[in-house]
Amino acid sequence: MQRLWLKITASYLILSIVFVLILWFFISSIIKNTYTDMTEDHLLENAQIISEVIELGGLDKNPEKLSQWMSEINDDIDIRYTVINEDGEVLTDSEADVSTMDNHLNRPEVTAVLVNNQEMGTSTRLSDTKEDSMMYVAIPVISDDELIGAVRTSISIASIDRAIGAIWNTLGAILVIILLISIISAALLSYNITKPINDVINVTKRLKRQDYSARINKDHSGEIGDLNESINMLAASLQTHVNDIEENEKQLNSILSNLVSGVVLINDSGQVELTNQATERFLSKHSSKILNHNYQEVFGPLNIDNLIEHSIEENAKNHDEAHIYFPDERILDVHIAPYYSQGWMSRGAIIVLHDITEIRKLEKMRSDFVANVSHELKTPITSVKGFAETLLSGDVNDKETNEQFLRIIYDESERLNRLITDLLNLSKIEKQAMPLKITEVNVIEVINDTTKTISKLASDKNIAIHLPEDKEAVIIEADLDRFSQIILNLMANAVTYTSENGHVYVDVESRTTEVYISIRDTGMGIPSESLERLFERFYRVDKARSRNSGGTGLGLAIVKHLVESHDGEITVTSKEGEGSTFTVRLPKIKEITE
Repeated sequence: MQRLWLKITASYLILSIVFVLILWFFISSIIKNTYTDMTEDHLLENAQIISEVIELGGLDKNPEKLSQWMSEINDDIDIRYTVINEDGEVLTDSEADVSTMDNHLNRPEVTAVLVNNQEMGTSTRLSDTKEDSMMYVAIPVISDDELIGAVRTSISIASIDRAIGAIWNTLGAILVIILLISIISAALLSYNITKPINDVINVTKRLKRQDYSARINKDHSGEIGDLNESINMLAASLQTHVNDIEENEKQLNSILSNLVSGVVLINDSGQVELTNQATERFLSKHSSKILNHNYQEVFGPLNIDNLIEHSIEENAKNHDEAHIYFPDERILDVHIAPYYSQGWMSRGAIIVLHDITEIRKLEKMRSDFVANVSHELKTPITSVKGFAETLLSGDVNDKETNEQFLRIIYDESERLNRLITDLLNLSKIEKQAMPLKITEVNVIEVINDTTKTISKLASDKNIAIHLPEDKEAVIIEADLDRFSQIILNLMANAVTYTSENGHVYVDVESRTTEVYISIRDTGMGIPSESLERLFERFYRVDKARSRNSGGTGLGLAIVKHLVESHDGEITVTSKEGEGSTFTVRLPKIKEITE
């Protein structure tokens, strides 16, 4: 902006100098010509006066009196007077001795009057007498209508130059003052022009640095004021748009960050431009290893390169499932679609990844559940049907055999009843259709009562049950019936799956806000690959022996849901050949939720 100020000032200075010079030469020329004409007129007027005096006073007939009069005039004025007769001889001269002067008939101004009979003769030349440049004016002297001579007036050019020089000096001083005033005015004008422009530039630079609060706070009138107002309106509009963009970007980032689905944006050159945390979690890669990397490098483990390439090149949507086996096995539902810029120009592809691992597991569990229910129901129904058909056929006449068949039918019916009851209870628990009746429950007392219930089963196998040592009562808030069902199922399982002469250990640990109940047996143990599925419906580690034991395969699933309904947690640790330990964690105070 300093350069603009200097350019305006320099341009104005140059124009001012050119204008002043032109004005100088024009005015000086006019002054010189005007002063020369005035001097010539002055000489003419003086010559006419001398001519009239000579004519009226008859001085042409008295040369001595004429010379005396001329000398008196010369004392008062700076003009040189010369009187010449009709033959060119000098009669008198105000500044020179006539005896030393030659004939003047050949002088241009005298020749014009005496020879050419002109009314006036003028000449500017070097004086032969004074050896100085002089301006001459000559007019005829007429007496009785007869030319009797000429009067010539002259003045030194030096005096004219001095007068003109004085005028030029005054004019020069005036023009210099005008020039200085013009320069100062130009500087002030350029400053007043460039200062608001400089303010505009400063604001635009701040806007360029993303300081959208920049404004011009100075009031100006005219176009500068309109420009400032426009810049402020532009800055305010830009700030609004940027705030909207930032807000939208925050919303987009918040949405992308909280999406459980992975989102990836790939440009038309195959580079990843955008991703989210879900994608990082699915691919087990940090964003630095995804962003600005080629999609083939990023999605190589998914084997969806061809689908992405097809979407980018053919502008087509694609859908497939992909499997990841490291670090965890995952099943991803992959949707690929092209995305476009303005004008429907292809810009790349959008990939959306849905983790459907749990869905597939649930589908498998549902399928297994249907198969297991069908299998569990088929066996007792087949038994009931077979023995009933045998009895109805009348082929069995032996009373003991009839009673045996009827006992089998009864037992299988009871088994069906238990299975259906457990299924209904499990369904109610999952749907929270069985509200808990929360009361204060003594954990030690419930364990002791449950031990009495299964004591016969334990004594038949000679299994020793080790209860917690006598201690103070451990009180928790729970549903007594449901809590008793939890302890009964776990202790019954421990006795059932423990070999003869084995041991079952029950321990209770009371902490500040929680109670830990552990039931450990010395049975066969559970394989490690079965631990994760142990609480699934109908899942059996040893299917044949479990079914023979009369179990429905739903006990642990029911226990798990009952524990969770009490805001607790159940875990299991086991080692084959050494036994298993089930640990239940329950809060002492149950939070009531409506």
